Amino acid sequence: MKYSRLSKLPLALLSGTALLTMASGCSFAAPTLAEICGTSDIECTEASAGTIIGKPGTTASYVAGLETAATTFEQYFGQPAPRVAVLLGEILDPEIRRGVANEFDAVLPWLSIADREALVTRSVRAQILRQQPDLEGDALEAIVKRSVAATLDANASPHGDTGAEDIHQGVFAHELGHMFFIETYWPDDTLNILEPNLGDINRYAGPGPDWLDEMAAVLMENSALTNGRVQGLENAVEGDVFETLWPLETYFSMTHPAFEQARALIQARQNTAEGRARGGVVILSRDDLANQPDGRSPVNFYVQSRGFADFMIETSGKRQIFAEIARYIADGGTMDDWLRISGEQYGLPASSAMLQEDFSHWINQKYGAHDNAETAIEKDGASGR
Repeated sequence: MKYSRLSKLPLALLSGTALLTMASGCSFAAPTLAEICGTSDIECTEASAGTIIGKPGTTASYVAGLETAATTFEQYFGQPAPRVAVLLGEILDPEIRRGVANEFDAVLPWLSIADREALVTRSVRAQILRQQPDLEGDALEAIVKRSVAATLDANASPHGDTGAEDIHQGVFAHELGHMFFIETYWPDDTLNILEPNLGDINRYAGPGPDWLDEMAAVLMENSALTNGRVQGLENAVEGDVFETLWPLETYFSMTHPAFEQARALIQARQNTAEGRARGGVVILSRDDLANQPDGRSPVNFYVQSRGFADFMIETSGKRQIFAEIARYIADGGTMDDWLRISGEQYGLPASSAMLQEDFSHWINQKYGAHDNAETAIEKDGASGR
C-alpha cells in the first residue's frame, strides 16, 4: 500500500459494521487475493477499474460507481485510473487487509449506508449506557433509536431533495478521486492507509498541495454533490467572495482547513482495535468542521475547489488542464511558476495575483449579481494582495 488518506467530505458521518474474518490469531503470510476471495464469507466482484471485496451480496452495487469514477478521472487527467481495491464493510482482519494491499497500489476501506448506521447505533448505545448504566429493554432502545435518528439527520445532505444513496455514491467517487490522483502523480508515496501511524500523519492527503488534491477529488463527484458546491458558490458571492473563500495566493499554499479535525479523529481511533482497523480514511460531519480563526468555514474549501476547477477549464478551453498542472507540480514546480511559463498559451495571466482578479470576476459573473463584480475586484485589489 502506497499512501495514507485523511479525508473529509462534510456530508456524512463515518460508520460501519460487519466483521469479516479468515484465520485469526495466526502469524502466517498474508493471504493472496485468490485465497481471500475463495472464502465463504467474502465476495469479490471484479470490474475493469478494480475489485470490490465485502460480505456476500454487498459488492455489486458499487461497480457502477467505481467504473464511473475511473472514466471521469481519465476524462480529466488523460490517462487510465490506477486499479483500486475497495474493502467494503468493516474487514478488520489485518492479514486480509495486508493481503489486499500487497496486490493493489490503491486500497479504499469503505462503509455502506447500513454499515454506517450500525456503527452509529453501537456508539450511541455505548454512550447512553455509560451515562445511564441501569437503563435496559424497550426504554434503552427507544432512546437509542431517537439519538441515532438525530445523529444521522444532523449529518444528512442540506438539500432535502437529494437522496442519501446519491450523496453516498458521490462521496465514494470523491474518495476514489483522491486515490487515483495520488497514485498517478506520486506513485512512490509510502504512507500506509490501512494501518496508519499517527506520528507519520503530517499532511491531509498526498504529497502534492492540498488544493490540487482536493480539486481532483471534487472533479470526480456526481451531480448530487456538485449541486451542493454550486449552492455554496452562490452563497459566497452574496458578500465579498474572498471573505468567504480564500485568496488564491493563500489557497495555493495552505494546509487543508479540515486537517486538524481529521487528524484528531484518527488519533481517537487508536484507542480501540476496531477503530485502528478502520484505517486512515475519515469522513467528517459538518458539525466536526469548526470555522477557522479567520471565520472561514472548511466546507468552503470544497466549494472553492469546485469553482476554481470550473473556472480554469472554462477559461483555458482545456478539460485536461489540471493534468498538465499536476505533472508540473509533481516534478517540483509551483502554481505560480506554471502560470508564468504556461499561463498565456491557455488564456490565463502570469501570476496568482492577476489570476485572482480573473477568478473573482468570473465567479461573480457566473453566480452573483453582475453589478457586484467590479466592486469585488476593487476590494480584492485594495487588500494588499
